[in-house]
Amino acid sequence: MERKKGLFAAFMAGLLWGATSPIAQFLFESKGIVSEWLVPYRLMAAGILLFLYAVFIKKQPLFDIWKNREDGIRQVAFSVLGMMGMQYSFFCAVQEMNAGIATIFQYLNPAMLLMYFAIVYRVTPKAKEITAVLCSVLGIFLVATHGNIHALTISSKGIILGLLVALTTCFYGVIPGPLLKKYPAEIVCAWAMIIGGLILMAVNRPWRMKVTIDVEVMISFFAIVIFGTIMSFCCYLYSLKTIGSVHAGLLSSVEPVAATILAAVFLETAFQPIDVVGFVLVLSTMFILNINAT
Repeated sequence: MERKKGLFAAFMAGLLWGATSPIAQFLFESKGIVSEWLVPYRLMAAGILLFLYAVFIKKQPLFDIWKNREDGIRQVAFSVLGMMGMQYSFFCAVQEMNAGIATIFQYLNPAMLLMYFAIVYRVTPKAKEITAVLCSVLGIFLVATHGNIHALTISSKGIILGLLVALTTCFYGVIPGPLLKKYPAEIVCAWAMIIGGLILMAVNRPWRMKVTIDVEVMISFFAIVIFGTIMSFCCYLYSLKTIGSVHAGLLSSVEPVAATILAAVFLETAFQPIDVVGFVLVLSTMFILNINAT
């Protein structure tokens, strides 16, 4: 029974994450919201709610992470390069391209990590790892060019932002590893959201931006914060505990599929069949890399 709940939780985490980017796309296209306004407020609101959940419901210590100098430095690095970097680059990519394509760029991060370890640490990649990298590169090539090397279907700015999303997703996955072994994940992520949000607040000063806040904007914003951040995070944590990282990662990879379908149905975002082929190639890396994984 617990395993079934874990499988369902991982799937729900992917669906909730996938719903976040079409909602953001709606705010960008229909409400004149910009990522410079959305991301700081989203990080701050989600961080505060996660703090309240961690401290008052889970009864977790708030400041232990800052008692160790090395842990504090790693926490700041994760906050800036991982949490803030990924969130900001991702929503900028959604604003520049669309929800489905921005989301699929995230799944280039396994290929990036494989190439990093191969080059820096001279780790010889396995056959399945080489296959995964080739699938990722070919998939993004098809999405970006529709098979015509002389014609880009997305802007060069969009490609740069997409690659930044993949890179910062690597930071997001690698940097906090030692912290998560010592401290509750809720506390690590809450601090990262607050620190990242405060930095973006100081840089972007979103309160100075002219934004018309109506009922649709408020509902969309809190949907992103509550469903796309807090609930998805809790679902994924539960799935990690019950079914492990391999199965949790595979099931949550429904995220780009959900983002693409929702954007197409509700926002009438056009996707070509070759885009779908590219998406499948990129997503296939998750399954290729987990062949024979335990």
